[in-house]
Amino acid sequence: MRDVTIVKRYAEALFEVAENRDIVETVRAELHTAKQVAQNDAAFLRYLSEPKVSLDKKKALIETSFAAASIETRNTLKLLLDAGRIGSIPQMADVFQALHDEKQGTVQATVYSVRELSVAERQTVADTFSKKLGIQAVSIDNKVDPTLLGGLKVRIGNTVYDSSIKNQLTRIERNLVNVSK
Repeated sequence: MRDVTIVKRYAEALFEVAENRDIVETVRAELHTAKQVAQNDAAFLRYLSEPKVSLDKKKALIETSFAAASIETRNTLKLLLDAGRIGSIPQMADVFQALHDEKQGTVQATVYSVRELSVAERQTVADTFSKKLGIQAVSIDNKVDPTLLGGLKVRIGNTVYDSSIKNQLTRIERNLVNVSK
């Protein structure tokens, strides 16, 4: 829990700086790239976490790897490195994205479906949940989950809206078991 709070502080500080310099979109995109690198390149994080490698060499790698990124993003990554939290890049990028979305009146939703949703279906889900939650917009991240059998499962923050056929069958089964007792 403490780690989440600390990572959130880094993201909030970076967001405030980015807002003051009017580069929020740029930093958001750069953090998304850093998140992708951290998640997809295990050797990169292993090198940055290696105690035998000097801090200067690690910082040089960040400078060269993210040379096109803003100084604010590079400095924040180096701060994470100094604090021994370089593995927190994905979480920090997610918190930054959430701060961005909140400022824009948007929430992130992960929609699980048995197949990839069409653009029209995504828009329908987004419109439905934006009305239901009374917010401006819902950004959809669609994940295919063939175990659902049909229907949708939507996760927004810590809340899950499950209208999948699998969940409906589970509820029917539970009701039948309770009735037979």
